[in-house]
Amino acid sequence: MLMNTKHFGTIDMDDEHIITFEEGIFGFNDDHRFIILYENDLLCWLQSIDDVDIVLPMITTPLIFPEYQPEVKDELILRIGDLSDEDLMVHTIVVIPSDIEQMTTNLKAPIIINNKTKKGMQVILEDDQYQVKHNLYQHLKQYEQKVGE
Repeated sequence: MLMNTKHFGTIDMDDEHIITFEEGIFGFNDDHRFIILYENDLLCWLQSIDDVDIVLPMITTPLIFPEYQPEVKDELILRIGDLSDEDLMVHTIVVIPSDIEQMTTNLKAPIIINNKTKKGMQVILEDDQYQVKHNLYQHLKQYEQKVGE
């Protein structure tokens, strides 16, 4: 299927890669079908299938924050199907302002995806140790130094 994207032009994608968010994503509750574009170990884009203008940068959070352990109630997580560690994907949305050193990620509301069922959800964690605007820049620099070693 050909689809238009905001940043990457027209791409050809298989329907099997579509991830369904039955409740949408906060702020975009009417969009339920997304695809992850240009996923690498660290950064990817969550592109809406239905609205080309909705695209969100995300990080693969456990790589940058290995201590990050979001706790989600079982009744919530079961909405996306039974999860095994190999099917679980955890991302957080990134905000990149003009001053890149002020880049933040939302550790309070991770995107959780069951890669087996292709269902995803965004949850708000009850744990107060995670912030909506957690500075990301310093953590990226530390990750870069660690990987470069």
